[in-house]
Amino acid sequence: MSATVAAGNAPRHPNPPLFGWLSRDGRVGGAILHTRPFPLGLFGLAAADTAELVAVLNTAGREVDYVNGPVDVVRAFAEAAQRGSEVVDRQLLYRLNGLVAPRPTAGQARLAQESDRAVLEDFTKVFSEEETSASFDVVGERLSYHGIWLWEVDGQPVSVASLSRSVAGIVRVGLVATPPEHRGHGYAAAVTHHVSQVALDNGNREVLLFTDRSNPTSNGIYQRLGYEVVEEQIQMRLGATH
Repeated sequence: MSATVAAGNAPRHPNPPLFGWLSRDGRVGGAILHTRPFPLGLFGLAAADTAELVAVLNTAGREVDYVNGPVDVVRAFAEAAQRGSEVVDRQLLYRLNGLVAPRPTAGQARLAQESDRAVLEDFTKVFSEEETSASFDVVGERLSYHGIWLWEVDGQPVSVASLSRSVAGIVRVGLVATPPEHRGHGYAAAVTHHVSQVALDNGNREVLLFTDRSNPTSNGIYQRLGYEVVEEQIQMRLGATH
């Protein structure tokens, strides 16, 4: 998302994006990113750092409704915030460790174009932020830098996957989706393999992706392609009452 903001495609929201970092002894020890309506992201921080972070955000008048990051860090942040909380999402972060070709399947990959927008939006509607007050054109953002691919069989789109903007040689696979009527044929594996190879061919040193921890199908696909789990991350909603 930081690269998206830098490219001038920040989500429309009254509160501007917030970037921050933790510095000790002249070295960066962690960072935060908050581009509302998306959650506050915690990167490289320790659980012991969160109380100080909460105090800084409170002093700055920055209200946080959702927070995302490693399990222990997010739980410590929620405890320090003392607003009540509940886990709303659990994901696994994967890193590619040697790309493995999937079993052969029909079709081929094609770089998506603006004329494919209706198909792309239909395929990826599961990723829409339906509960937020500000919209963000995820499909349009990917199209703006030619970062989304369709898998087609006999000219018919059957699956989709995308790449984020590359930052410091790190890129993330996302928006992997296959409509129910086309599942079970290996199309998601094929298009994910394709975009992963594109990421490597473009010189990226790390290829990452997130997936729902509770989805055995997607986790199995990524593991067979050579992705390995780095850590579990959670998203918590603050201000929850029980």
